[in-house]
Amino acid sequence: MGIVSVKTVGFRNLVDRELAIDAPQVFLVGENGQGKTNLLETLYLLCYGGSFRTRKDEQLRRIGSDVMSVAGEIKTQGAGPTRVVVRIDRERKSIERDGKPVRDRKQLLEVMPCIVFCHGDIEFVTGAPEMQRTFFDQTLSLYQPNYIDLLRRYRRVLKARNTALKQQQRSLVDVYDEQLLEAGVELQARRSALIGEFNETFSRVFRGVSGLPHELTVAYHPSWPTPGAEAEVEVGAERDTKRHAEAVREVLMRRRERDLALGTTTTGPHRDRFRYRYAEHDFTEIASTGQVRLVSLILRTAQAVFFADKTGLKPVLLLDDVLLELDPDRRERFLERLPQYEQAIFTFLPDEPFSRYANSDTLIYEVREGDFTPKSGYPRSG
Repeated sequence: MGIVSVKTVGFRNLVDRELAIDAPQVFLVGENGQGKTNLLETLYLLCYGGSFRTRKDEQLRRIGSDVMSVAGEIKTQGAGPTRVVVRIDRERKSIERDGKPVRDRKQLLEVMPCIVFCHGDIEFVTGAPEMQRTFFDQTLSLYQPNYIDLLRRYRRVLKARNTALKQQQRSLVDVYDEQLLEAGVELQARRSALIGEFNETFSRVFRGVSGLPHELTVAYHPSWPTPGAEAEVEVGAERDTKRHAEAVREVLMRRRERDLALGTTTTGPHRDRFRYRYAEHDFTEIASTGQVRLVSLILRTAQAVFFADKTGLKPVLLLDDVLLELDPDRRERFLERLPQYEQAIFTFLPDEPFSRYANSDTLIYEVREGDFTPKSGYPRSG
């Protein structure tokens, strides 16, 4: 089960071909720049319709190519095969599922959720607050698809309110305040509930992998106050929706003149923060680069475990050179704490001890100049 095959045309440096990856474990072995991560990107594209590396679709087309397409066959337990095709040309982007147009990428979530581990994940720990919000919004969206609609609604209202602020349209700001409040209070409630549960999984995985003596937890700091708090709320606090709305309405009115002067909304869920607390300290201020990298891996692991626990489903895991910076003991502990998965696809450099992690069902490809060759000496069981 998982992604059975992928066919690429005009995608970055990959050779135009169909590649069979019908195995529970797939190892892609090759030097940097040969196409390992590019293949992971095509699989992510099949699962979500977008890249985890760029928001610019035109970057996915090979230089000199007018058209890029990725087609894949996906099988899930208890269901027949599903075919997803993503095509990008110079004019438009189209996504099809079993020959029918996909109008909303939410339709792909129910096919095969996947979770990618990559070097950019370090931004979820040390990056701008927007990056931390992105991670926890992703986590919610994986098992609450309607959260995507809520997030979109909030962003639409926020954009409209900012336009009204720039144009000094006070009467419209009044209208948008109520809409912003309604969507924003619900967003904060869901984020707060998520962190209360996510911390249990995150702390458990951290203890098992890190070997550090103290617990690491995530603290949620919403921009809007909740009843009885002016700026922050501790995880798990009781929420009175009506009183919460009244408190938020008061904040919006108090900030009105400042927002009008700046032409932007200075408070709300788009300003929420998440911080990592370790032994009563801000983890990012005391951690080494290696420890921060480790926590970024633990975050993704916890996300995968949390998703599996919440839904009873097994995701596809895409792991891009994630073992490279771990010592042998932490590698073993990390691998032991991965959740059950439909399929796991790893990338390795040639000098890594990848054979240690292979089993009789592992499919191993050597990757060179965008092409994939089955590695000899590693037969799969028949």
